[in-house]
Amino acid sequence: MVLLPKDTNNKILAIIYSDEGKFLLLRTNKKHMGMDAWYVVTGAIKKGESSDDAAMREVIEETKLKVLEIKPTEHFFEYEWPVGSGIMKREDIFLAKVKHDKPKITAWEHIDYKWLNKKDFIDQIYWYNENREVLKEILAV
Repeated sequence: MVLLPKDTNNKILAIIYSDEGKFLLLRTNKKHMGMDAWYVVTGAIKKGESSDDAAMREVIEETKLKVLEIKPTEHFFEYEWPVGSGIMKREDIFLAKVKHDKPKITAWEHIDYKWLNKKDFIDQIYWYNENREVLKEILAV
């Protein structure tokens, strides 16, 4: 695991699935997150933190679910944010297996949640560039 300095703009995205085979979608709070969409856990990697540790921390912070396994994937997104700033971000994608339970979401970040089967998850998630084939490859769990 590589530790990253604070100014690398690296982030994680964690797709959560349960030991009962369900996938978790979280509805973002538009007021604070800038979009109203069904999405997953994301967050910044803190100074001195590995991406694996950031994924674990973010899943726990945003859902309070018991994490059984965090697994990195080979996939990531790269994008400029804010748009026009010249600042590039990299967001590594993880799979997080959790004990199936009711998540305790933080109202400022998420306003609702739902557990779905894989097909419904793929159909309903907000996904960059709408590239569902990549998402299906990631979800071959």
